[in-house]
Amino acid sequence: MRKKMSLKHPMNYRNAKVRREILIRQRRGLWTPEQVASFVKHFRLKPGTKLLDAGCGFGYAMRTWGRFCMPGGELTGLDRDRKLLAQAARFCKKEGLGKAARFVCSDIHQMPFPDNAFDVSLVHVVLIHLAEPEKVLDELIRVTRRGGCVAAFEPARSFGSSTGWSSWYEPGIKEWLLEAEVEARMKTGRVKMGFGDFGVGLHLPAWMEARRLENVDARANERVYWIAPPYRSDGQQTSYRNLVERMAESSKHHPHWDHVKKTTLEQMRAGGLSRRKYDEHLLRVRTLRRAFRKAL
Repeated sequence: MRKKMSLKHPMNYRNAKVRREILIRQRRGLWTPEQVASFVKHFRLKPGTKLLDAGCGFGYAMRTWGRFCMPGGELTGLDRDRKLLAQAARFCKKEGLGKAARFVCSDIHQMPFPDNAFDVSLVHVVLIHLAEPEKVLDELIRVTRRGGCVAAFEPARSFGSSTGWSSWYEPGIKEWLLEAEVEARMKTGRVKMGFGDFGVGLHLPAWMEARRLENVDARANERVYWIAPPYRSDGQQTSYRNLVERMAESSKHHPHWDHVKKTTLEQMRAGGLSRRKYDEHLLRVRTLRRAFRKAL
């Protein structure tokens, strides 16, 4: 029998160490073993490959695909966060990649590497956070040798949200339209303010084609996260835990206009979202939260 999980929130998201721990946990199992193997063939990874993970964080991507570059491979991780790089070094050492890995603390927009330095250069959920993602793409191309591979794993969200793969709550037509407008305007405001574009993946194939890269391809993640009782599998337990934590965190901040974060308000205004529309959105959030709590 599944042990009931409390909605009492155990984590302080304002703590940088806690955020790093959550980031590490949420990356586990992100790709299926079959899809990881398919990328190995697509990237033409082999022993001796020189691989760059730009914006590597704690080194998830370089550890996932770096092991296919052994023996003889050279793994380079670049990030501006020294604490994340230290964590990445510890993980690489633990997984037997310590001698092959090196880490550089620098700006991803101006990477301190010569032209044609790597066989494969990749970013994993990095461009979504940047105001000028095309500049980083240009840098990736510059440091990758001719005939090598440039890869970007980025979200490709279009307008319109959903309740996820569950049967807890089914929105009506008006709710779908409302959420589509809210998301579109928030996205517009986010981009205008330089916070990045959570639909950046939609643009990447065209950007690569415009730069005359060859064999441009696009693929979707095969992993689908869904949640339904009794939460038997490891994936279900992870999804359940993540949902409980997010709900408990959001419950700390009453969903009312006056309590919305300052940056959220600025994004709304920059995107042209009215107060009335956002109040309607918050009302739907409360309804959805009640449905989730009842199901949990």
